[in-house]
Amino acid sequence: MSAAKKQKTDEENVVWPEIKGVDKPLLSTLATVCAKLYDEALYAAWEPNPNPGAWKPEVGNALDEPYKLSKTGGQYNEGGEYEKDKANGENVVFKNGPKGALVIEEFKVFNHSTRKQIGGKWHGAESLASYGTVIDGFTDFHGEDQAALPPFAALIVQPKDNKTEAPILILAWRGSITVLDWINDVALSPTLSSRWSGVTKEIRAHGAYTNIVENTFSVHEHAIVDLIIQHKVERAFLTGHSLGGGIANVAHLVVRGQLALAQTDDLGKNSAWAKLYAAKNGAWLGDKITWLSCTFASPQTIVRKYLYDHENKPPCLVADLDASSYNIVYGCDAVPRVLGMLKYLGGILEIVVPEIPNDELEKKVEDRPFFERLFLFPGLKVVDLFLKKKLDGAGVTAVEFLKKNGMSEVAGQFTHTGNIVYLAPEAKLYVNLLGKDDIHKVLDVGGEDFKTLLGEQKDYLKSLAYAHGHSYKPFVFRDVAK
Repeated sequence: MSAAKKQKTDEENVVWPEIKGVDKPLLSTLATVCAKLYDEALYAAWEPNPNPGAWKPEVGNALDEPYKLSKTGGQYNEGGEYEKDKANGENVVFKNGPKGALVIEEFKVFNHSTRKQIGGKWHGAESLASYGTVIDGFTDFHGEDQAALPPFAALIVQPKDNKTEAPILILAWRGSITVLDWINDVALSPTLSSRWSGVTKEIRAHGAYTNIVENTFSVHEHAIVDLIIQHKVERAFLTGHSLGGGIANVAHLVVRGQLALAQTDDLGKNSAWAKLYAAKNGAWLGDKITWLSCTFASPQTIVRKYLYDHENKPPCLVADLDASSYNIVYGCDAVPRVLGMLKYLGGILEIVVPEIPNDELEKKVEDRPFFERLFLFPGLKVVDLFLKKKLDGAGVTAVEFLKKNGMSEVAGQFTHTGNIVYLAPEAKLYVNLLGKDDIHKVLDVGGEDFKTLLGEQKDYLKSLAYAHGHSYKPFVFRDVAK
């Protein structure tokens, strides 16, 4: 191997899925974008902003002490590195480069690497250089609102073979990190939106995700459409991991709803999406764009209010959505299953939770940042009391609670959009699953099949965590020269 930088994926023997319209380099690009949005180097940051007249026994200790946003998110100073920080409990943190160094920000951060290995673990994320160059776009890490809204990126990427390939558009959202992200994950009220109700009222979507998409497009849709027009985009991809993938799938529904309404001139002149159907040289640009979502470990996000079987055709909008949506799922991963797959959810409640030793749970919680521990420790004590004193090692009471309060009925309605691209543990090939019957037959397992899927009881937590990350991590670019 030459000393020159070469990029490969994280594992030597990667099993690659077959996805129409997404080859290996593009799949790695989408996975690397997801990894980059998790990169701590890009997060917003705060610092004390002392008020001379305020009471504060020690700088930073008073909850009402004024703080100021020292970094809005989505940027870092060149020359920064990851290192262990003793003042932060030995956690690995990103130290910005020296003051006065070149500030890397917005779409340009995706052309730079912050990837570094410390203590056998990789931190940061690689650039997109193996695939091409990000030539335009923007990011939104939400500044003061970052704890409530996952970061978003809109990127125009020029593939290396720019003589034959037009630039592509990538829209991506980050997965769950904060406590409020996790609250959004379970805020699943089936929601109808005017973004697509003018085309069909037979589809509902995950309520919190729909709100996040509405916020994203209300702020950025004109800029997104302008990027499409300026760079003559022919292919657009929506992506994300976990929560981010769920948001991307709802965004895909919204985009198709807006495009369908724009075609019939039902959006009005002020709509961003209507620009794509303004006649130019006798052609509509909107018809030339291929939209596709390729997500990783995404939860089920839509509720189908029409008769859903092989003999009944779905609304045209949903048929188009299903034909152009792919979600990569690995092994026993819970996130793509816990909404809608009640056998599997029952297995989690009845088999996994009662068998997890308290000391192991506590160790997992103690490893989390302080603010997360603040929320998780009370929950741990409730689980301890609820399970040990009321369930006697079984999840019967929890199951009864979910059923009697109608929560299982709500959760059970949710379905995936499009294709599940599934790799079973130890399997050598991915399988494509389409339609609720096929997906549930393979993924929604209970009883002994559930135990076999998760492996040994002592490894339950490890298996679940590994499976969730393995949906995208094997495909992420890495610089083998580092």
